[in-house]
Amino acid sequence: MAHQPVHYETVERLLDAITLTIGEDGMMSSFFFGKPGSRIHDRRMGTEIYYHQREMTLAVLYVRKHGPLYLRYLPIRKIWNMLQDFISENYWYLADECFGPRFKGTLAKNVSHATKERLSDAIATDSIFVPVTELSLFPLVSVKVTASFDSDAFFLAGDDGLTPARLPTGAQFPPIAEWDGKKHVTSAWLGVHSPAPAAAERQKAIILGAIALTPLPGYRYIFSGRTMFGGRCTIGSTATTSFGDSHTPPMMHDIIITERDHEWLGILADKLNRNEKALRRQMRALHYFYRAWPLDPSERFAPLCMSLDAIFGEAGSAAQAIIDSVRSVVGSHVEDARLRKLMDLRAAVLHGGAPEVYDSSKYDEYYEAYGTDPIREMELVVAHCLRARVFDFKLIEHDDPNADVIRQAQSVGRFPPNLRLASILDATA
Repeated sequence: MAHQPVHYETVERLLDAITLTIGEDGMMSSFFFGKPGSRIHDRRMGTEIYYHQREMTLAVLYVRKHGPLYLRYLPIRKIWNMLQDFISENYWYLADECFGPRFKGTLAKNVSHATKERLSDAIATDSIFVPVTELSLFPLVSVKVTASFDSDAFFLAGDDGLTPARLPTGAQFPPIAEWDGKKHVTSAWLGVHSPAPAAAERQKAIILGAIALTPLPGYRYIFSGRTMFGGRCTIGSTATTSFGDSHTPPMMHDIIITERDHEWLGILADKLNRNEKALRRQMRALHYFYRAWPLDPSERFAPLCMSLDAIFGEAGSAAQAIIDSVRSVVGSHVEDARLRKLMDLRAAVLHGGAPEVYDSSKYDEYYEAYGTDPIREMELVVAHCLRARVFDFKLIEHDDPNADVIRQAQSVGRFPPNLRLASILDATA
């Protein structure tokens, strides 16, 4: 594979961070080396080099910005280690020019162009720029799948949906046949194809943030006391398993993924790993919506606001710009003054005016003016905007799981004919 300018620039910046003498702030790295790809016991030559903090940080930031998208989900230190490992693995190319008396200055200033070209070819095919995709499996308890969805980015399958093409086990977590530790029974599986577990976790949050849009608003935050569990099993050259918190809240009613959901899931799969700025903002908005999902109402308000900002706001955007953007989506019939009051409450919570939404006088003012809970109002606005901007309204809320019971109660006069609560979305100017 011929290298590209990004690969050569990466090598240039990386070599600019390395010297053969300690200097003012050099951090020593000593290792044995041999031909690239050689076995450990065949690496019989040793060396010491020094990395310099600022220059190495700049090299890491360059790779993080211009390399594959998954690198943006990794901490700086992880990418730093990856670049160090690359130098250790490929020091063979540098050895001839770095042998003998230790010259002053960086390797970038002392190494030939031909050597930099060889290193550029090497890094172009290294796992940093050509990552090996692994499968991360997440067990879901309050989600059921009646029609499996498959894409290159992720899949959703039922409890028995780990076919031999995916993995030869059933509803057990961990999905490992010869497992003697604790086991759980799962209702569904989310499988994410990603180069790193940290990236898979982030993509999981985006996907489940979208799934959180499917229940009707009245059911999205109704939780039960059922037993939940979570964890991740990542399968690559080896399998690693961890247990942790559940990936969804303990929903009172299971979310059921059917064939009707496949269209919007396909839209999400197409956008998930793309690098356009607008699409990355949409994915961040879904991530914030997911973070808000399991929280109490007062704690939920702030990440909902952040989700709205991710959809519409640039750094330093004025509240009026966000108001205008929201009205362009939800409709001009929504009062500018009403949205402004909601944005004023957002500003109070996000910018130090109140530790939580209930502490703000603007919470009472909104309730007094419109008779509705501003937390619920914000959730409705954000969900509507996400369905519009990310899914072009192809994501349709699921049917009411209690529809038959409600109709029966209405028919005998136990429930009023209209149970729908008024909201900001149907307010008139």
